[in-house]
Amino acid sequence: MFKNSLDNKRYYTLNCYYKRVFGCKVFKVSLNPGFTCPNKDGKVGTGGCIYCSPSGSGDFAGNTNDDLMTQFNKVKEVMLHKWPNGKYIAYFQANSNTYGDLDKLKSTYEQFLNVPGVIGISIATRPDCFTNELYDYLEDLNKKTFLTIELGLQSSNDETL
Repeated sequence: MFKNSLDNKRYYTLNCYYKRVFGCKVFKVSLNPGFTCPNKDGKVGTGGCIYCSPSGSGDFAGNTNDDLMTQFNKVKEVMLHKWPNGKYIAYFQANSNTYGDLDKLKSTYEQFLNVPGVIGISIATRPDCFTNELYDYLEDLNKKTFLTIELGLQSSNDETL
């Protein structure tokens, strides 16, 4: 068995990290709050980009016809069959989840802060979808919950970014 693995991997897995930090299995509950991105709404382009599917790389995220708490509960119930004692991360997956009005972003994320079993929030986004106000807010949010930002880096070239 490898030193930093619970599942015999040669590397330190996220699963191992979560179990060591939170003491149990942690799984992401994929959500789709219905946000868009600059490559879809016309700010930068239309039709999306090569990195996202038509649904914004949220093919397994919740159904936008359902409110976020309904999406969360549906996905959570499926995952609980596999991991009945798990904890959850509210995972805002589809499209760019920091692209929008700050008050709307806050209300979207914060509704999960007091949900039983939710230990954190994970937000998928792009580097060009941040403002200084958003950085400040995320710094505060990180003090309230376990926060991760999944940053899609399509290029390391500043000119193309």
